[in-house]
Amino acid sequence: MQKIGIEGWTIVHQARQKHYDDMFYGQFLATREDGRWMVGRMFAGESMDDGFRAGEWAFSQRFAGPRSTDNADVALEAYVGMSHVTYVWDRVFEQRVGEAIDQFWAGPEVPNLPKIAAGWQESDAGHRNPARGHTIPLPFHEAKYQLLQYLRRTELGAKAHLTRGVTIDRHQAVELVREATRPVRFEYGYNTYWLAS
Repeated sequence: MQKIGIEGWTIVHQARQKHYDDMFYGQFLATREDGRWMVGRMFAGESMDDGFRAGEWAFSQRFAGPRSTDNADVALEAYVGMSHVTYVWDRVFEQRVGEAIDQFWAGPEVPNLPKIAAGWQESDAGHRNPARGHTIPLPFHEAKYQLLQYLRRTELGAKAHLTRGVTIDRHQAVELVREATRPVRFEYGYNTYWLAS
């Protein structure tokens, strides 16, 4: 992971491309260990490599609320919005950035951890065939990434807003997965999620 700026921001995602005016435009999404997130615009330039000047950038917006997941969620929204101004947007832009955030949160491979499977299921679907998904046993960090992806893709269907105060919230769910070093199972909204051997 590339670090930039004197404050040591870690770039989680960046995009840069040539526009019809023969100039290159780009942007980046970065975070710090304290849970802050930043959306930045690179300098316009004549190549893919001149977006940063002495480790600095043209413009940035920072998100520094008390919960890192909330900061990441609003930063993602701002980052997708900026992609239209920097000409890097495409149909799967938001999906790819969400994948990059989840990959960052899953962390690097940790030696000696057992392989584990990730999964989810509707907890009370009201019918006999609840929606579900699961993986085969994977290296631990890959299973964490897959579970974070399940959380992201099923959030709307979990209807967590209807169970506020009954189950954990999105921030707590993401933190459980990020910090996991062994099997874990939890309810988020009307869905159950797990890492299991």
